[in-house]
Amino acid sequence: METLERKQRSREQTRSAIVLTAKDIARREGWQAVSIRKIADAIDYSAPIVYEYFDSKDILLDEIRNDGFRELQHEYERIKKLYRDPEKRLFEMSVAQWQFAMHQPEIYQVMHNLNGAYCNRPICESSGMEAVSILIREIIFTFIPKSQESIQKLYFEWWSLSHGMISLALMLRDRQSLELSEQVYRDSIRRFVRGLR
Repeated sequence: METLERKQRSREQTRSAIVLTAKDIARREGWQAVSIRKIADAIDYSAPIVYEYFDSKDILLDEIRNDGFRELQHEYERIKKLYRDPEKRLFEMSVAQWQFAMHQPEIYQVMHNLNGAYCNRPICESSGMEAVSILIREIIFTFIPKSQESIQKLYFEWWSLSHGMISLALMLRDRQSLELSEQVYRDSIRRFVRGLR
């Protein structure tokens, strides 16, 4: 039994090392530089060993994407428990999304197919993305209990504003300071949230 547990622990450590190495390469060199061979070289394994854990780079990216959405979902749920006011909840969830993207841009890129982090599985099919969007739609519904279609339209507006501004801030970071972009983001989200009253 102990041997089986040790083997399982070893497999989990190897899997974790593969994921962490992929993120590290992406952070330093961009997602275009990430390959199964490069990951294998970095962790001193052969490429076939890495393929035992991930059949392709696409499957690896999908796992990283889902991990990112799970992390964001946990943060949203923490905010939901922390604040009762729906306006405060939605604003803080939006800020959490900004902070996640700025602190872990390489993960945010995978989550949204940005900067060469292309995952063949469409983002709209990601269970993690669905869980996060359900939380946001629930908060919007507490403002205005309307039809699902109306809530979906407002969610789309929020998503376009939040994700669009984050993507632009990351893309233009050499031309406009992130501090200024964050201020514009916060002001825009605040106006959107107040408009839901």
